[in-house]
Amino acid sequence: MRASGSLLSGAGVMLTSRLIVAALGYLGTILIVRELSRTDYGSFAFVFSLLGLLGLVADFETSRVVLTEMGRGGDLSSLAGRFFVFRVGLGLVTYALALVIVVVGPYSGKEIAGVAIGGLSLVIASGFWALISVCQARMWLRAVAFALIAGQVVQTAIIVALHVSHNGTMLRYVVPFVVCDIVSLICLAVAVHRVLPLRPRVDVASWRRWLREAAPLAIGSAIGTLYFKIDSVMLTLLLHGSTARVAVGTYQVGYKFSDLLAFVAPALIAVILPVLSRSFPDRPDEFRRVWRQSLVIVLVIGALATITFAALAVHVIPLLFTSKYAAATAPARWLVAGQALNFATQLCYVTLVAAGRTRLYPWVTLAGLAVNVTLNVVLIPHHQEMGAAVATVITEVVVLALLVRSMAGLPIRPLPVRAVVVTAIAVAATGVVIRVLADPLGWAAAGALGVGAYLAVLHVLRVDGPGGLRALLHNSRIATNMS
Repeated sequence: MRASGSLLSGAGVMLTSRLIVAALGYLGTILIVRELSRTDYGSFAFVFSLLGLLGLVADFETSRVVLTEMGRGGDLSSLAGRFFVFRVGLGLVTYALALVIVVVGPYSGKEIAGVAIGGLSLVIASGFWALISVCQARMWLRAVAFALIAGQVVQTAIIVALHVSHNGTMLRYVVPFVVCDIVSLICLAVAVHRVLPLRPRVDVASWRRWLREAAPLAIGSAIGTLYFKIDSVMLTLLLHGSTARVAVGTYQVGYKFSDLLAFVAPALIAVILPVLSRSFPDRPDEFRRVWRQSLVIVLVIGALATITFAALAVHVIPLLFTSKYAAATAPARWLVAGQALNFATQLCYVTLVAAGRTRLYPWVTLAGLAVNVTLNVVLIPHHQEMGAAVATVITEVVVLALLVRSMAGLPIRPLPVRAVVVTAIAVAATGVVIRVLADPLGWAAAGALGVGAYLAVLHVLRVDGPGGLRALLHNSRIATNMS
């Protein structure tokens, strides 16, 4: 397998694959939403919200620790084999935990069955992500991209077949997601085995070390996932009956757009974490250059997504999910904005990981969880899904501010102030263009012209120095070789 040679090319491979996966996933979601009732879709959304929350337990953030260990050399085949068995074991524990939660909690038999079926992905995907860590360590990102796309293609094909045959039910629509993970795991295992034979084995000593080293990250990330994703579960607890299920379904429609944007951050972080880890603390100039350029990239992408979606949401949501989900427009705007902020949060997080500053992270996310739960308890009973969305954004601002404070003393300055100012001007220009042209030209044409205006402002005002967008591309070609 050929390794990616730059920050931009590596992120580009992952971003392209994730966008393809997201597009196919969107098609599947649209078909599911259109066929299921609002209450059934609410139950379906709850199943995957819970599994998403528990997915972090199946990782316990050991991937970050082991990825750093893989980057130091040694017998990668043996290390990868030990890690694979370890991750599958964590997945089994998490699957059992998911079943206990739904059996003990106030959930229907259909939701329990949905978790029992969908929860198998916690085990299968654990093995898949163990192999992804191996590929990240060696920048074999094309194999990861292929595996992700292959799994998603099969998943979408099954969903389409169910929809066309009118045989889709809430539980039957859960099955394709499990099949997706099976296909992805097989594809990546075959690709990795060709160049790096795995030697799976039990190594309790290594497992204990990984758990000990990852504990601060795991606690912090678990709490971080809770504060960002707990809203859907709290809607089921603070509201009742069909009202709760409808609210969860509406909220999850908004989250589908947020999740589309969420594909971008991992694509970049998969590339920058190994580079930051290798450059700290001996090469502060390289650390600073990588961090600065990563910040500019997430700023430019996040700002464009936020303003474009805010302007077009009122047209796009009813078109894709029918008018019965028009109420999702307002919370969706907030959730997309929150996800854009989370780009910066994720960048700060991996920076702290690369610098070995992990002990503060759990306290930061704990503060975020406290803020989020408090706001949800106050806002959800009166404002339902809109209250949950507002709580998410406010929490994200608090967490980001605390993480920035935790990075004091790291070689990240000077900050790209010019890029921030230019991006703000581009955002304003885009909003004006879309708003003025939406009625006479239609929302699609106005959106395209708005994106064009955004890029034009970035280029003319030189968002990343002389050369405009060309400079942005050039400056992002940061070496990622394994020297």
